[in-house]
Amino acid sequence: MITSRDLSVIDAIEKYKIMRTSTIAKLYFPSLLMAQKRLKTMVENKEVKRMRDLTTKEYCYYIRKPKQWRHSLLTTDFYAAASELIDIVSFQSEVTIEHLRCDGLIAYRHRGKGYVAFLEVQISNTPLDVEKYKKLLYSGAYKQYFGGVFPRIIAVTNRNIPQINDLTIIQVKEDLSNIEDILRK
Repeated sequence: MITSRDLSVIDAIEKYKIMRTSTIAKLYFPSLLMAQKRLKTMVENKEVKRMRDLTTKEYCYYIRKPKQWRHSLLTTDFYAAASELIDIVSFQSEVTIEHLRCDGLIAYRHRGKGYVAFLEVQISNTPLDVEKYKKLLYSGAYKQYFGGVFPRIIAVTNRNIPQINDLTIIQVKEDLSNIEDILRK
């Protein structure tokens, strides 16, 4: 029998494309063991599919395996890790605003203040495209979406990223070891 929590998990997997067992456990279950048992049942009932991430030895769940599964996994890993530090009001993946497409848009609260940030996961050798953010900033088009405040940019990458005076760019390493940096700027 499928539960309302199962439906929430399936919706999340569909929305974010792929999720680790530990991420699903953090977001939807009181323990890892309960998540593992329920996810195993969901696989047996063919509600979701799974594969093993050979680097972490952890199962990853999906409906349709994404082509860029490592990229999608890092997006959901960031979401789960950030949710332990901040109150996430909204998290949308693959958002397009004007000409700009980002990996995620996150609205969150920390210590009573509200923030909005673009999320960029950059695991390829291609440098972070800050020009698209500068174009949105200088056009002023962001104001119709965010009022007068331009969102921060959280870049999950191990690559060097340029610091631009007009943009707040927070770099988080791919292993998320410095995720607390999202609280500091």
